[in-house]
Amino acid sequence: MVKHDRTGRQHRQWLEEARKYQKRGDVEGMLSALLRLPPPLREELLPGAADLFRQAVREQHRRGSWSTLSTLAVRVDTEPGLVERSAAPEEALATYWPLVWAAGRARDWERARRLWQSLSGPARAHAPLLAGAMEGWLSSEGSPAPELIAPALERLPLVDARLGIEPPSQRVSLPPPRSLEEAEGALLGLCALEPFPVFASRAEAWARAAPTEVARAIWELAGQLAARELWLRAAEGKGHATLLEPASLLARAVREGGAPETLSTPVLQALRVVAAGLARTVVSRLEDAEPFCALAQAAALQPPAQPWVVQAVAGLRFEGAALPRALSLYQELLARSANAPLWARAFLAWCEQNPEAPNAPGWLQEGLRRLIATESSALLSWLRGAVSSERMELIECVASTCAPDLVESWVEACWEGANEELRRALSEAISLLLGRSRMKQGGRQLEQLLRGVRNIEEAERMLMEVEGAMEQVHASMKLTGDGLRIWRRFAPRVLTYKVDFLEEAVRHASSDAEAWDATVRYLEAHPGNTGHIEALRTMDVCGREALARRVLDRWLERSAADVPALAEAALAAERMNTPCRYLHPVLGAFMQALAEQLTAPQIPVVEQARALANKHGFRLRKRRASRKKKSESAPASRASRSKKKPAAKGAAPPADSPEDGEERG
Repeated sequence: MVKHDRTGRQHRQWLEEARKYQKRGDVEGMLSALLRLPPPLREELLPGAADLFRQAVREQHRRGSWSTLSTLAVRVDTEPGLVERSAAPEEALATYWPLVWAAGRARDWERARRLWQSLSGPARAHAPLLAGAMEGWLSSEGSPAPELIAPALERLPLVDARLGIEPPSQRVSLPPPRSLEEAEGALLGLCALEPFPVFASRAEAWARAAPTEVARAIWELAGQLAARELWLRAAEGKGHATLLEPASLLARAVREGGAPETLSTPVLQALRVVAAGLARTVVSRLEDAEPFCALAQAAALQPPAQPWVVQAVAGLRFEGAALPRALSLYQELLARSANAPLWARAFLAWCEQNPEAPNAPGWLQEGLRRLIATESSALLSWLRGAVSSERMELIECVASTCAPDLVESWVEACWEGANEELRRALSEAISLLLGRSRMKQGGRQLEQLLRGVRNIEEAERMLMEVEGAMEQVHASMKLTGDGLRIWRRFAPRVLTYKVDFLEEAVRHASSDAEAWDATVRYLEAHPGNTGHIEALRTMDVCGREALARRVLDRWLERSAADVPALAEAALAAERMNTPCRYLHPVLGAFMQALAEQLTAPQIPVVEQARALANKHGFRLRKRRASRKKKSESAPASRASRSKKKPAAKGAAPPADSPEDGEERG
């Protein structure tokens, strides 16, 4: 239940953020929130979001901002409705066209081919030569055969000199290197003659077609040239997005070239340059996350660099559109290094990306097993130092999605060294485990109930009838199997942290004596009014009336003859909706103590409690003089029968209770 409540709150928050950014015209902020919502919840904002998105594509295309368009292409691949919703067919096609080119320029060929599917039909019908050239360009990943594009180029109109357009100059076509001796000269010449995107594409094609040793030499030199290009662009200060192309080529060179020693220093330095260029420690944009993640994965291939890479990644928090890319980085790094902060950051990121998933992926659960076996102290250290909200989010997510035995081992490993605040938080994991056990048990009962159902309508009707009843059954259901084993294992440790645990202890107690021992432990940890009221209500729910009376007696003895304390107890009982059979004795004790004092305390809490007692029918009795005093004052009374002596100011007479016939309602 806690996980579903948290999911609903998160969805409402994202929906409000999407509305806010849409009103401002902030496309990036709107998409970051909108695409985190499940598809059904996007429908409300999708028509307006699509209009704003198409307008942004037109504007970025006019500016020639291909890096931004490549990011927008990623968003469309996630939600095609951003292009097609409430748009005329011509407008949708005009929006897809620059997105296909942007994805291709970013060498995101799979996505470019998927986006092209929306254009291929109309293109074949109206411009078959162009369609053939585009499909050749996409299928060859930027290096189409001349015979595929020549027919389309021949149909272009001749250059009109009056327009001031010069025909393109002839370019030198460099052949690919065929030996180690040719590799350096060919690659340097290619870098000097071609723009960097063309150089990167051609170098990759050469390396794939070359023999193994030549390919390794090409990748090594291409990586060094990519590092040089990255530093030059960083020095020019043109923006973080411009670092994506050289960072991607450098990362590919390290991976494809077998992580050569000559590239270990350049890739680590490039990673530091990219990390320093991030605006803050929270990364939400894909164009910021991609170069960092690519270089981090490449740098981690060198064992000496792994500690620095892990520390750098664990110090960042990814969100929004950057989450999928970050999760692949986390998975690869955790396979190489068992690190508690990195694992915690990865689990929180996965939980944010998949708020409704029932089970955590195997790589995260296996990472936790390794940490428990080798780095349990590091797990405890992270929990101690984390902010409260992140700590509780991690505990809830782990307890809701990991295997029960793994959660038990995790709590066990961290319990001994934890302080009281952390133990209280860890006890929530046990509460969630017990809830999962009940849900599983209730699910089996529901499955048995539905076995005889003949059709969907009958099943829906039966589910509506039993929904409310099942909630009550879950609340009162005794644990069995694994749930009972978990409870017996952790009950002595967690009993005092939540009243739910006290209810569990009383429900499973074999005798009143055992239930009372658990209650005394709870009351010693919670000696105030709230603790006693919670204990009273627990005994009432579990049908232990005799123990409820003992709790009530213990509570009243604690505040005997203390008027302010009894007043506070009565008001607390009223606030917590305590049944009248337990509230009335507290009010009676309060009024009795008030009557026995010659001077009533004139403080707000006493006045409020007195008003509450009057509401429930309690009245103060008038004081009666003793017989001896009455006989001595008889002559004076007869002498002045018509005059009455006023009572002493502030004196309080004894109290009548509702049991004496004075209760009102």
